[in-house]
Amino acid sequence: MTVNPLLARDYEVPKKPLFLLEGRNVVQRSETSAFVSNSVTDSVMYSTNGNLGLRHLSEIETVGFKTEVLMNGVYHEVPTDTSDFKGIPHTHQVGASICTVDLNFMVDGESGTLSSIPKRTLNLDDGAYRCRCLDVMSSDGGLIFETNYVRTVGRSDPSVWGAQVCYSDFRFRSMNSPVSVGSDSITGTGNGVVGSYPPQSRSGDSMSDGASPLLSSHVIPWSQSDLNYRIEIVVLISIDQDCWSFAHHHMDQIHQSSLTSEKVVNTFTEVECVVNYNDTCRSLHGEVESMPWNADADNAPTSPFSLDRYNISAGGGGGGRDAASSYSNTESKEHCNGGREGGANSTFLRPSSWSYRTFHSPNKAQKSYVIKKRFVMPLTPETMPNSVVLTFRASHKRDSWEKRPRALPSIQEMVADQKAALAPFWKTFDADVKLQDELSPSRSSLPFVYNAFRMFMVSQGLEGGLSRSGLSAAGDGLQFSLSEYIYYGLYYLLIQPEACLLLLKSVYHMLPQSRKYARVLAMNRGAVFPLKTISGVHSTHIANTSNARFHVNAEIGYLIALYDEAAESISAEDRVLLLELMMESARIWPQCGEWQDDHTVFRLDNIAGTDEYNSNASGNFYVNISARRHIASAFSFLDRQRGHLTEEQLNSVFAALGMTRHEMAELQAVGEGIMVPQRHERLGVYMVHDNFDTLMDWGNERAMHPLHLNYHPIHIYRRKLIDVPEVLLGMLLYPDEFDQRDFLQNFEYYLPLCTFDSPESLFVMVHALCRARLNFSQPMPLLRSLANIDLDNIIYSAEGGLHFSAMAATLPGLIFGCGGVRLSHKGLQVHPILPARVERYSFTIKWRGAVLRVSVDRMNITYDLLSGTSLRFIHGTPGQRIHLHTAFGLCPASTQLAIPRTSQSQAEKFDGVVLLSDCLFNNLLEYSYRSWYKTLETLFYTYRELHNQPIPSLTPEEFIEKVVYQREDGEIAFSGIHEILRSRGVNLELGTPEDAEIVETRHGLANAKLAEMTEMIFMSPPFVNAGLFKLLRGLVENGVALAVVSYNRALKLLLSLNPQLARLFVASIDGEEAHDWKIKGQPHLDLYTRAAEKIHVDPSRCLVISHHLDRGFDAKEMSRFRMFFDVEDPFVSSRFPSSPYPTLTPEESKETGRDNPVVCRIDLSRIPSSIDEVEDMVDGRRV
Repeated sequence: MTVNPLLARDYEVPKKPLFLLEGRNVVQRSETSAFVSNSVTDSVMYSTNGNLGLRHLSEIETVGFKTEVLMNGVYHEVPTDTSDFKGIPHTHQVGASICTVDLNFMVDGESGTLSSIPKRTLNLDDGAYRCRCLDVMSSDGGLIFETNYVRTVGRSDPSVWGAQVCYSDFRFRSMNSPVSVGSDSITGTGNGVVGSYPPQSRSGDSMSDGASPLLSSHVIPWSQSDLNYRIEIVVLISIDQDCWSFAHHHMDQIHQSSLTSEKVVNTFTEVECVVNYNDTCRSLHGEVESMPWNADADNAPTSPFSLDRYNISAGGGGGGRDAASSYSNTESKEHCNGGREGGANSTFLRPSSWSYRTFHSPNKAQKSYVIKKRFVMPLTPETMPNSVVLTFRASHKRDSWEKRPRALPSIQEMVADQKAALAPFWKTFDADVKLQDELSPSRSSLPFVYNAFRMFMVSQGLEGGLSRSGLSAAGDGLQFSLSEYIYYGLYYLLIQPEACLLLLKSVYHMLPQSRKYARVLAMNRGAVFPLKTISGVHSTHIANTSNARFHVNAEIGYLIALYDEAAESISAEDRVLLLELMMESARIWPQCGEWQDDHTVFRLDNIAGTDEYNSNASGNFYVNISARRHIASAFSFLDRQRGHLTEEQLNSVFAALGMTRHEMAELQAVGEGIMVPQRHERLGVYMVHDNFDTLMDWGNERAMHPLHLNYHPIHIYRRKLIDVPEVLLGMLLYPDEFDQRDFLQNFEYYLPLCTFDSPESLFVMVHALCRARLNFSQPMPLLRSLANIDLDNIIYSAEGGLHFSAMAATLPGLIFGCGGVRLSHKGLQVHPILPARVERYSFTIKWRGAVLRVSVDRMNITYDLLSGTSLRFIHGTPGQRIHLHTAFGLCPASTQLAIPRTSQSQAEKFDGVVLLSDCLFNNLLEYSYRSWYKTLETLFYTYRELHNQPIPSLTPEEFIEKVVYQREDGEIAFSGIHEILRSRGVNLELGTPEDAEIVETRHGLANAKLAEMTEMIFMSPPFVNAGLFKLLRGLVENGVALAVVSYNRALKLLLSLNPQLARLFVASIDGEEAHDWKIKGQPHLDLYTRAAEKIHVDPSRCLVISHHLDRGFDAKEMSRFRMFFDVEDPFVSSRFPSSPYPTLTPEESKETGRDNPVVCRIDLSRIPSSIDEVEDMVDGRRV
């Protein structure tokens, strides 16, 4: 598999992950916390239920916990055009952020300071985010404590959420000894505090961990009077005045009204602070203050929100210095004290003017109105509590003035509610991938599980739509991208079919606006759905400003038809809804084209597909096949509904749509008249559009990504390139129209043309690759990139939130790609493969009420019926019908079936070949010698000049003796180079692979040598051995798996410069991987053994083609492989005669069951040219 390095976007997955899966917790690695942006953690660890999005702003220096609350259904678009523009307006998103909530703990007016990086976890079983901060210190270092924070969001009631912080393990650094809760030195615990509190309210959900012991023994010579602190536990609610007008009653109820729409939000809160002692509890009384923003205290007028009626305070106590100086929300916000009058019935005031440009602008102060509630208590050795628990709960309602709910659920109840909802999902869900070269446990499984968790959490609110970022961040990510709904739909169809229906209902709710937009486009019937929207109206986008794009309609029809096949049952009401949506989306097509060729062909010209980098043109492949199948699906769907709906119900749908029999006949004729463009005569592939082959190649310029932000659209449209590969996407959605040859040829053609600017393109390519090359495919690099886009912040986009299209496409990539799943009117088909590097994988799919688990390993393909009573599907090609059931008729239960995996090799004696790269390229050892020579000469020059030592240069003969035939006792340690250096009085340490080229270690020298060799290869690339290349192609054509190996780190470069050669190999190992996996150097056979494992070939059925096997190798070890071939190397053979090859002793032959020889020499002039000759060499030398 070879992409175009000049054109393709880089999605390289880092070796070390940013997050780990520990049990059922997603945990940020402590090693990465120090250098990874907090925005990555904020996105990955955010909370949502599809209605609310809680973006946590990670603790950096202080122990304050800050959460931005986003809400679905209240944000909207505001045009930036001042004129009365009738086209598609330029718009901005406004109003997603309801408020920001800060929870802080201040000691003598200053926030507690973190002394270490907090441990942040996201639990996948209950959906709660937890953060633990150890050894938090006061500013003077005299008070130390720890915090445990938990945040969750409601499930049964999606309007509620809550957070709780437990401050505990208080201790002083005193003159004599540290004071800790429960120690003998604490006196006066009976301090006169009285009161009771329910025991279950004493701690938060995550506060069960034991307190950490006192860590520091440093003694500060303080007096007893110094151990006296004023503690303030503070809750701040900040509201953006540029977006909202509001009134509030203390902090208990806040009524917000959008300044730019009719959106209204009512917020109800409950805040409590409980101090726990050994045997008593006390609930602290809170003081409420409001602090309006002031633009400029000296010059600018005060904001109208500073009027006294908004300055509400409860509980007296005055704030004085505490309100003004003891807390600052952020450095960019200014607060001032206000009065303490007013009430719940305050009226709204709007600012005299406002500008959207100040909202969320980079590095610009946000105009905020802040409501503050604080709890004050003293802390001395005599009043030391066991813990202080601050609990904040809120409910955000999208209605007008609403009565306050009787009681909000507790944090524990919300966590339990989420856990109860997640339990049945996890019970029947499975997605597990184990790679052979996985350095971190569960590294490959984490993204599949995490992405499934995220898709489940947003599924409850799907009827309100699913934004691009899933409410994980404000900004453009809050748009609904209907172009991505095809990926959401495919995921939910396979995992949660009931959620797919909710997704389709969200589209149904857009019908009124979409009908209006169709009229704007001069269509007198039907509905045109937007590509990107917030309220159902088209948003400005590069792809729809000047291009006609209607593919969303066809994708909606595809999902409806497939949902009808996949669902166990559909209510009559939902069938009516889906029928209306199907017919209304399909009836636009007759208005999009025209009849030609004497009314025999209906052409859809000048309509662009889903690929933003290809504009309007005639004969778009994806548009034509989608439209034709859309119309056909509409009529098939209608026919199926006749068996479920009454004639009266059907007539009411068509009457409401105004669809006549004449229009139905016209629509059916158009569907039959649409012709999908044929294969290109010369290339044998389907073109994106009729003019695609005439476009200019990209050239030798390295592309800047994403292209649409770095190049003019015309510059892009004139180039032969793609973003989302439309042709391959069409083949994925409608696989019954194409054969395996189509997949192979089209994949090979479009892969080098793909920019991969859209993550979804990775999914499409994974599917096409697996369909094209089956077991010889290498989908894991692409699939890992797709799966880890957010978890590893691969494209550095964490500020914009998560990529839900990538998360939705990850599991379908495994299912449709490796699993070979196909969905059609024929039912469910499964044809799993086991790609190279994959040790095993499994996944579940839900089909017609049953849950099927597919597990694949080296030996078997296993099917398990996890849920449901009966499931029929087709396995493999041409197809074996399988029926799993709990008990069917007179047949006993059959819920599991294991099918042995079979080799695709057509050779009788072997299934795979491992090839050493040194013998694949002509004179590669000479390149290695010359690069080592130059590297060592640079080192020797220093010793000659500075130490006046007569050091001889490296000769070819010495290089052969000590490097080519070097003997490593274990891992690669450059023993030959070490011996060369020691013979010259130079003794260098081994060092590490990270050593720079100028570092005098063996690894440093190796890195310098690699740089020299890389430059030589670029300047004069070595030629591929023509005989071996011909042989390898023949082996692949006969189903033999190939792997290429090397101890040299230049292998990747060599393969990238020879794409036709690289595509023959399904696995490779270079020097970097050999070091990572501690593979032993020659004459050990670990390199070949591991390569055989990667291509799933037993060594006894694996051939090895290598070099220089005549010294140091063990015949018994070599006998584990089917045969070794030693290819002549002129660089060595011209200087040294070949030694006898190792042979088995009679005892060894009897023990292993093998005869001699185990090694066969191949002269360059006699390289076998076919698989027949190779088989003759294997068979003809057996005694």
